[in-house]
Amino acid sequence: MTTLGVGELSAINALAGSSAELVPVIHIVGYPSTVTQKKRLPIHHTLGDGDFERFAKMSAQISSAVVILKDKSNAARLIDETILECYNSSKPVYIGFPMDLVRAEVDSSPLTRPLAAERAPNPTAEEESAVDSILDRILAAQNPAILVDSLAGKPHILKSARSLVEGSGLPCFITPMGKGIVDETLPNFRGIYAELVSQPTVLEEIQTCDLILHIGPRSTDLNTAKFRTSLPHAETIEFNRDSITLRSEVQGLNSSGVLFKLSDALHREGTRSVSPAWTTPRKLSDTPEFSESVSSVSTPPMSLNGDLLECKSQIPSKSAALTQDWVWERFGPWLQEGDIIAADLGTSSFGTLWTRYPRGAVPLTQLLWCSIGYAVGAAVGAALAAREEEQEEKNSQRRTILFTGDGSLQMTVQEISTMVRRRLGVIIFVVCNEGYTMERLVNGPEAEYNDIQPWDHTFLPKVFKAAPGSARTYAVHTQAELDMLLTDPSFGPNVVDDTPLRLVELHMSKHDAPASLHGMMDAVVYRP
Repeated sequence: MTTLGVGELSAINALAGSSAELVPVIHIVGYPSTVTQKKRLPIHHTLGDGDFERFAKMSAQISSAVVILKDKSNAARLIDETILECYNSSKPVYIGFPMDLVRAEVDSSPLTRPLAAERAPNPTAEEESAVDSILDRILAAQNPAILVDSLAGKPHILKSARSLVEGSGLPCFITPMGKGIVDETLPNFRGIYAELVSQPTVLEEIQTCDLILHIGPRSTDLNTAKFRTSLPHAETIEFNRDSITLRSEVQGLNSSGVLFKLSDALHREGTRSVSPAWTTPRKLSDTPEFSESVSSVSTPPMSLNGDLLECKSQIPSKSAALTQDWVWERFGPWLQEGDIIAADLGTSSFGTLWTRYPRGAVPLTQLLWCSIGYAVGAAVGAALAAREEEQEEKNSQRRTILFTGDGSLQMTVQEISTMVRRRLGVIIFVVCNEGYTMERLVNGPEAEYNDIQPWDHTFLPKVFKAAPGSARTYAVHTQAELDMLLTDPSFGPNVVDDTPLRLVELHMSKHDAPASLHGMMDAVVYRP
């Protein structure tokens, strides 16, 4: 909710990010009265020319619907239609609300009927035909697999995608933007596929597949290692929201219905449908026919263990400095079921993406819009939602964990003031590496424009006047110090009624970056 002009423009970066990342947001903009608009008065927060709809035209570029209410006779209907459009498009919508209509009385009877958000089912015959065709392809394949992509996480398809992954037993991979959609503790979960940036074992297994069910594809550069995820050796069936592509033929079907029925069909097939080869990871060395096709593929050196980051040792060196790969390995076993993990773009996002998540963990990161500082505000919203969920369901409070860089934090640091004010027990880890390490990998490793003025973040709670005992701060420089902190019983768990905010500085070299980030930058950055 913003005001006209200056308010909505200050929010337009976040709304554009929501549009890019397909996040439904209802943007309500407070407008001057309808009388003021009709008289075209040159009032504040405008350009002084009497045109009050200039900013709505800007928002139209990033919104799936723009409505400016002008009369109470149709206001309720327009609001309902706009809310439905927000749900169906999974994008922001814009509602301009004149101040004199806020208290206008309208017919309340529509409130007794839920909005018709459910989508029409597929025609039965067409749906069953598609399921039969896809099932035949799966049962005929030697090495089928599922690749879960970004759009599989949207409400229209999420439950059905999870049903297929959990019920089929097929090897399952995710793209970087598919993080958090499937349970990474499942026995058939293999890891993250991003072509050359994949762990070699993941790349090898994908190369052995002869059938890939690609759910919710979204080919962006950081999701595909610069569009290098073409799989010409395998037949691919794509499941989009409103269509399925099978053997180059696009069928206009709701994917959710097909995926649910496909999951049921595979379940009925039982052990007869499960090839022994499906249940164990495959290597190209075991598959001669693919050895030639992969021989030209060079993978970047990765310090990843298995398919995702895992902690190799619980005994850190007492004097060893923190390094990116060691830190993200160490965080893996510290994460808990249900954690909400907000990570800003850069070393934080790529470090956490390649860390195995426990059941129910939720990532909040931007790999398309890529607006640094996003994770700080996202952590505030997530922590408030988690508190509301705890109050409604009387469950123990989920932890909200924020990983951000010292450069990213300077974009939105004021939101820590909101955390203090609302007594949100967010656990904040600030990677202190003297500025923009990701940008150093792109260009200018020693350039001054990638440096920042360093802050002492441990003083932030005092700057924002946190109440005594409501915040704790730490500065960590060595592996032993971080290990001691993460194993301290008083640090990690949340206490429902009185959880302190915790802010931890993690001091690392400005040139150090996770192996996954090195690999991605090598893939996507143009180097003449």
